[in-house]
Amino acid sequence: MRICVLGAGATGGHFAYRLAHAGHEVSVVARGAHLAAIRDRGLGFVSGDESGTAAVVASDDPAALGPQDAVIVGVKATGLAAMVPLLKPLVGAETLVLFPQNGMPWWYPVGEDLPHSLPDLPVFRLAEQFLQFLTPSQIAGGTIYSGNEVREPGVVFNSSPGKNFLSFAELVPEGAAATERLLDAFSDTGVIASRPAGLRTSMWRKLLQNMSGSAIALATRNRSSISREDPRLGEIYARIVREGNAIAKAWGYEIEIDPAEVLAKIPHHRPSLLQDYEQGRPMEIGEIVLAPAAFARAAGVPSPSLDTVAAIVARLAIDKQLYTDE
Repeated sequence: MRICVLGAGATGGHFAYRLAHAGHEVSVVARGAHLAAIRDRGLGFVSGDESGTAAVVASDDPAALGPQDAVIVGVKATGLAAMVPLLKPLVGAETLVLFPQNGMPWWYPVGEDLPHSLPDLPVFRLAEQFLQFLTPSQIAGGTIYSGNEVREPGVVFNSSPGKNFLSFAELVPEGAAATERLLDAFSDTGVIASRPAGLRTSMWRKLLQNMSGSAIALATRNRSSISREDPRLGEIYARIVREGNAIAKAWGYEIEIDPAEVLAKIPHHRPSLLQDYEQGRPMEIGEIVLAPAAFARAAGVPSPSLDTVAAIVARLAIDKQLYTDE
């Protein structure tokens, strides 16, 4: 397949490396020192004992790459607005675009019959821009379970060797065939790609993990596993997960995550929320913690523990000018 990774940073760069090594025609859109390093030396990758370089076409001009069979948008939710004009030249009539972001995604209401009035979240305002040149059948959404960092230009470091998962599906049935082709492209890459039983159910499951463990890690400036190591934080974690179960149920998704079960599996890593805070990058506070709190209010579901942690981490990000309510 002809696949472009738009925003080949940490996770996007990981996918680009894996797909290129599997024999696909891969291009990446990057910028600055990261772009220069990829052009000079190829896209480097390190994961445990594995290391290597992939030859990919690298550019800061998507128009030079042209329409693709598939595009993977590798930026976080905070970078999506800037991707709108960059994505358009990569999209042809048959192009599938995968948005595998953390938190509440912009595509959530597209084609969905909602039981409550949708909260007015900034991320949802992106739908009008993307849908000017994408049809719902060209859009896939997904969730990622993979730890990655760019510690030096042109090199992606993966902290979860052997445990890298990507789950995605089409928004509407008409996009199923294109989604299957991209799922097949991930075969033999080392990234375990699968189709979830329910796209939004899968999204809520991942969101619950981020809004609990990742938010607590940020609030305490610790690895995600601190909630397992400190019983007091573990109780807050469990309360947020239980609140999240109730929020998802109120919106039509029966997930019933067991706090003890997920806490036992929580990874010993610094989550992306904390990495962004420490490195002074825009933060996904709105999508990961404030969005589910807004969904709780819209459905009349009490969420006192989530509200408390959300207020704390939002203040941290605001004081460092890494997040605004606008």
